[in-house]
Amino acid sequence: MAWLFLVLALWAGLVELHSGTFYLAAVAVAAMIAAVAGIWVRGDLLPFVFLLASAAMLPPAMYARRRLARRRGLADFDIGQEVTVLEVPPGHDRLIVSHRGSRWDAVLDSGPTPEAGDLAVILRKDGSLLHLATRPGASRPAQPESAA
Repeated sequence: MAWLFLVLALWAGLVELHSGTFYLAAVAVAAMIAAVAGIWVRGDLLPFVFLLASAAMLPPAMYARRRLARRRGLADFDIGQEVTVLEVPPGHDRLIVSHRGSRWDAVLDSGPTPEAGDLAVILRKDGSLLHLATRPGASRPAQPESAA
């Protein structure tokens, strides 16, 4: 019966390499503990050893998962993308821009005040608020008119 837990440990370890959640790593360690315990414990008690080891490995796996999730955030692919300024309401510090086919609120962090049609670059996001930087003379090129 111990060889069954050894197979489970190897399978869970390989699947964990693809998922990265640490929960299957805890299962792999618990199965390895049960496989090694099979040397001293009768085979019909090994499932209980596995369950106890799984319960013992769950809190460290949860802690490791939360710690890694806090340490490395997900990449924000919007940073560095260009947006088109749609509106610059007078007397407001917010701009209305077009990004990914929808309208977004934005604030200008650096650069000259844009006009409607100018391009700006996303520096960062704060929830759904974009923080932008403009470049002097960075306006959308005029579309050539086609001959009718």
